[in-house]
Amino acid sequence: MYKAFLALVLLGAAFSMKGQVPLFELQPMPEQYQDIRPKVLYQASDRYIWVGTEKGLFRFDGLEYQLFLMPDSICNNQVTAIGEMNGQLWAGYQDGCIFHQAGAQFQLWQIEEGLPKAPITGFGQGENGLAWIATYGEGLYYHNGRHLYNINTDDGLPGDDIYTLFVDPKGDAWVGTDGGLSRCRGQAEAKHIHTIGKAEGMPDEIVRAVIPAGQPGQFWVGTHSGGLALYDEQMDEVRVPVNDWPYAPVNALAIYRNQELWIGTDGDGLLRLAFKDGQLTPLRATGLENGRILDLLKDEEGNLWSIQQFLGISKANRKFEQVPQELPDIQAVLETADGSLWAGCQTGLFRYDHARSQFEKVLPENTLSLYESPGGQLYAGTFGQGLYILDSGTGAKIHVTASDGLSNGSILDITGRDGTIWLATLGGVNSFEEPPSGERPLITPRFDEQSALGTNFTYTVFPDSHGRIWFGTDGEGLSVLEGGILRNYNTIGSIDIQAVYSITEDKQGHIWFSTAREGVFEYDGDRFRQLTLREGIRDLAITSLITAPDGNLVIVHPSGVDLLDPVNRHIIYYDEGIGVKGLEPNLNAVAAGSGRSVWLGMENKIFRYTALEETLSIHPKTLITNVSVFLEPVDYPSVSTFNHDQNNLVFEFTGLWYADPRAVRYRYKLDGFDLDWISTRDQQAIYSNLPPGAYTFKVVSTENDTYSDEPVVAYAFTIRRPYWQRWWFVLLALGASIVLLTVWVRQRDRRQQRIARLEKEKVQSQFEALKSQINPHFLFNSFNTLAAIIEESPGEAVQYVDKLSDFYRSILQYREQTVINLSEELRLVRDYGYLLKYRYGENLEMEYKVPEADRYAVVPFALQLLVENAVKHNVISSTRRLSISIEISSNKIIVANNVQPKFTKESSTSFGLESLRQRYEMLGTPPLQVISDDHFFRVELPLLDATADLHKNGFSTWMF
Repeated sequence: MYKAFLALVLLGAAFSMKGQVPLFELQPMPEQYQDIRPKVLYQASDRYIWVGTEKGLFRFDGLEYQLFLMPDSICNNQVTAIGEMNGQLWAGYQDGCIFHQAGAQFQLWQIEEGLPKAPITGFGQGENGLAWIATYGEGLYYHNGRHLYNINTDDGLPGDDIYTLFVDPKGDAWVGTDGGLSRCRGQAEAKHIHTIGKAEGMPDEIVRAVIPAGQPGQFWVGTHSGGLALYDEQMDEVRVPVNDWPYAPVNALAIYRNQELWIGTDGDGLLRLAFKDGQLTPLRATGLENGRILDLLKDEEGNLWSIQQFLGISKANRKFEQVPQELPDIQAVLETADGSLWAGCQTGLFRYDHARSQFEKVLPENTLSLYESPGGQLYAGTFGQGLYILDSGTGAKIHVTASDGLSNGSILDITGRDGTIWLATLGGVNSFEEPPSGERPLITPRFDEQSALGTNFTYTVFPDSHGRIWFGTDGEGLSVLEGGILRNYNTIGSIDIQAVYSITEDKQGHIWFSTAREGVFEYDGDRFRQLTLREGIRDLAITSLITAPDGNLVIVHPSGVDLLDPVNRHIIYYDEGIGVKGLEPNLNAVAAGSGRSVWLGMENKIFRYTALEETLSIHPKTLITNVSVFLEPVDYPSVSTFNHDQNNLVFEFTGLWYADPRAVRYRYKLDGFDLDWISTRDQQAIYSNLPPGAYTFKVVSTENDTYSDEPVVAYAFTIRRPYWQRWWFVLLALGASIVLLTVWVRQRDRRQQRIARLEKEKVQSQFEALKSQINPHFLFNSFNTLAAIIEESPGEAVQYVDKLSDFYRSILQYREQTVINLSEELRLVRDYGYLLKYRYGENLEMEYKVPEADRYAVVPFALQLLVENAVKHNVISSTRRLSISIEISSNKIIVANNVQPKFTKESSTSFGLESLRQRYEMLGTPPLQVISDDHFFRVELPLLDATADLHKNGFSTWMF
């Protein structure tokens, strides 16, 4: 097999379809970066495309470039290599710096051995875990997770300047140097090098590019002056497909499995080596036919990317290619067995001349349909001029008309099966057995409206694999001839299908057909199933259906081309990206081509769809790119738990679909909050004031507006309840409440007890005060004093009586209060002192030093009781005067007197001081102080705040 392929490569083929080329579109850098020259392309595992330039690293999503600059003090930002190792993206720079991606940022790789000082030219890692780093000047490095080792010329490497690096799945590094292709293996400090150079068959020892060839152990090698080589490791053999390489040095390679090899050269632009016929051709009419190609990339969707030195980055959808020359109003296309391309137009029948790279006219008639029989005869159906049969061997032409039995001269479709040729005309369906070359056909009676077909106007005829013949008609829908019986389907359920334009069969044997206004139908042998806009069919005015070699259905309509997988119903849209947007295709201007191709006639252009053998992505790659809380990014996805006040979240996402990035749409849903999916073109979702709970944010992207089988990306997170809503806090709060309630109840009980005691003490104090003041001695002395005053000074007697009545009135007034203002207490004491002064005269001295008395409060009768005790227990005479002082000092009210005890002590209940002590204690103040010696007796009472404590009858806080 391989030798046959090599023979084809060496011989070439004059009939290669070298005329068609993919449509390359420039992917320009943003205006502010127009002066930046890209040099390196790489697609990461998350499908982002990274671009290395002379002024930094860029990430490209198909629409926008994002710049990642490393610190200028560390790196010169001239990117020379990009790769992936250990699940991270790595970038190498011209000055030897190496950075790896860590989340949304890049970090400098720091290792004990230090970084290289030469430009980095490649990264790679195999299954054995060794990380390989190629440099231009210091050879090759490998890191085993602990240490960094170097392989250079001292170890047998033929050169320290490495142009390219590829690491195979086993972990072996294949490098290209000025001395050939070298396979390097590293095991700790053991280094093994095997070099393939000119002596081993390489066309040139300067190896500039190497990629796997698709078969295990085989590599395509691009050299400086010798062109291409294919190295087979198992056979240790080098094969050169093109001797005497006529083009510039090879800079880059990209391969499509079993299809072709793309070669980027250092001056001759882009070349293509077709594996089918071995033809090596430069690409014309692409803008890449000359100049310097710096890098090539085949992405996971099958798109081909290129960096041209002056044009920059270009992208082409490799599945679709276009014939450069346009033709007016293309109505039929055909590739014949010899590789020739034919086109039927209103102005005639054309054949593509490969030598001149242009179409030449073969017939002048308006050509509607084309077919090549297995015998090699070409059938061309015209509009009104009947059928032409062309013999490719002799060039003879036979013109078949009504005189030969043709029912109508306008032939819309031609097909064949098992030697029978079928014609769909405006006068019904004709058929005939293919005649020998040069002979006229014998046309059998037709199927028309008089023979149960229902109508003469027939758009298409299709023989399926089950031996049935299907007819698409205008006005009577679908008909099928099976076992000699003709059945018509002009209604399916309640749907009137009327016109059927195109019919095809998928690999499951199901029949598919398109209608004028009702979309596409599938018939599986038992029932019909309709596909319309709801199922993702983009346009109901479908002109053509054809089954591609990969089993997909190619659907052609004015909006573009759709690719339908008939098994899972997934649809991919193609339009502007391949150059078909706005074209008006004619009916059934499609045909199967050689290999894995399908030809499409689109108004004035011819396209070829190639069913690649690659395992390609058919969905956009959906990524959640950022999660932020109150606009502050979080470390997604490692952070998945948020506090109750971190409940304003913004999710940013993207769908990477490089075939047509503008076609991507999104829908998202927050499970636990949203009731249904939300569709949008935006790339962010905002949720504010989320209540506590468990959520899962889901997002999906689509390129076809159906979301039928697109993968869903999810991010689960939790917003924690505030601590006061958590079970442990509730239990703790409940326990604390019980404890506090218990304490409060106990304190209330104690307070009530204290109130009761205070009330009791107050009542008893009032009683004692009244009793002491109403006792016979006090009254007797007061009345005697009053009698003496009346005789001597009646006016003063009246005053004395007023003071006496004020005193007793105060006792009655203040007896119910817990505290009274100090000024009121002083007034009571002054009245009491007035009465005592009339009795003792100058023998009793009372001194007051109480400023700002209104600021303070005391318990009732406190000072009066202390004055009374001083009078009661001390001698008062002309020779022994009693001095009583009342003053404020250090936030206390002090009552003091000199001590001169009576010889005969007065009876005492011991109630006075003890009652004061208890009442102050229940008020929560510091205790009163009693200081006594042989000379003085002193009582210090704490002062209360008159503003806070007066008239509250409670237990207020002491002022000081």
